[in-house]
Amino acid sequence: MTKVYVLGAGAAAAYTGSYLGETSPVAKNFFQKAMRVINIHRIKDRYFGDEDLKFDHIFDFIKKFWGIPREQVHRSNLDMEEVLTLLNIEMEEDIPGRDRLLQAYEEYLLLMALTFDKILYGKPCPHHRRIARSLKPGDTVISFNYELLMDYALHHLERNDTRWHIKDGYGISCDHLTGSYDKRNLPAGAAAGGSNVILLKLHGSLNWLYCPQCGQLYAYEHRDARGQSVIINGMANMIQCTTEHCCHRLSRVIIPPTLMKNYQSIPFIPELWQQARQALRRASEIIVIGYSFPTTDFRSNWMFRKAMVDNKCLKKVTIVDTAEGYPLKTLLEKHKSIFRVDDLVFYNDISEFTGTLEQ
Repeated sequence: MTKVYVLGAGAAAAYTGSYLGETSPVAKNFFQKAMRVINIHRIKDRYFGDEDLKFDHIFDFIKKFWGIPREQVHRSNLDMEEVLTLLNIEMEEDIPGRDRLLQAYEEYLLLMALTFDKILYGKPCPHHRRIARSLKPGDTVISFNYELLMDYALHHLERNDTRWHIKDGYGISCDHLTGSYDKRNLPAGAAAGGSNVILLKLHGSLNWLYCPQCGQLYAYEHRDARGQSVIINGMANMIQCTTEHCCHRLSRVIIPPTLMKNYQSIPFIPELWQQARQALRRASEIIVIGYSFPTTDFRSNWMFRKAMVDNKCLKKVTIVDTAEGYPLKTLLEKHKSIFRVDDLVFYNDISEFTGTLEQ
C-alpha cells in the first residue's frame, strides 16, 4: 500500500497560524495581500531586511498595461497568473526593453517570495504535521506550492520508521546553503539512512537555489540567519555555488504561475515530474488537498491522466476541497474523470480530514 498526497494552493490557504493573521495568497488575491505586507519589515524575531526594495519595474509594468498606479494596486482585482503571463509575452516581443522587463520579472519573484514568507511565518501548521505523521516508508507528497509548510512538518517529523531530510528528501541531491551537511542536525532517525518518504515540489520552492552551470541544488532554512538576511532581501544572485571548480552565481527555483510555464528552464524539474508520475502510477491511495486541476495547467493534467492509464492498483481516492468558486458536482466529476473511479471520499474541510489521521 503506497500513498500519494497532492497539495495545491488550498492546502496552504487552510493555514491559520500566521503571526500577521493572514491566510496564504492565491492567484486572485495575491496583490491585495502583497500590498498589505510590503511595508512590514520585522515580524517578532524575524527581520526581513527589505525596506530598501522599491519594486519599481514591476509596478511600472502594471501601470503601463492595466492603468493601475501603485497606490491603487491593493484595491485592484489583478490576477497574478495573468500579470506574469503578459510579462513573459512582453519579454519576448520587446527586445530593446528586455533588460528592464527582466528586472520586473526578478522583482515579481522576489515580491512573491517575501509575501509568502511573511504571511506564512507563524506557528507550525497542525494539518501538515498530521499529514507528515501519517506517512509511511515509500509514500510521496506532490506539491504545487512554493511555501514551506510541508517541508517544516517533515523536517520536524518525530517517527523512527519514517525519515525525511533535505539531503535527498526532495527527490534530488540537495545541499544546505552553506554546503555543510552535519548528521548531528538531522531529524530523529535520519542518520540511520536516507529519506524514505519524498516531497516533490514540481513548481519549485521558496527555499531553493540552484547552480545553472553545474546543476547543484541548494536549500536553506528561513530561520537560519544567512537564509533570512541574504536571500530573502533580494541578494540571492550574489551567492556562489560551492561545488569544486564552479563558483557560479546561484538562481531561484520558482516556476511562476503563468500560462507559459517553462519546465525545461531548470534541468532537474523534468526529473521531479517524472518521479511524480511514477509515484502516481504505483499509488494504491491518492489524497488531493486543495488542488482543482485548472484547465490551464496542461502539463499537470497530462501527468495525472497519463499515470492513471498505467495504474493497476489504485483503490482509494480522497478529495479535500472547500469547493469555493465552482459547483461541487463539477469538481467531483473532474476528479472522477482524471482518476477513473466512480466513488470518491470527499471532505469539505481539511481539519475534518486530518482529524481522521489520528484515529
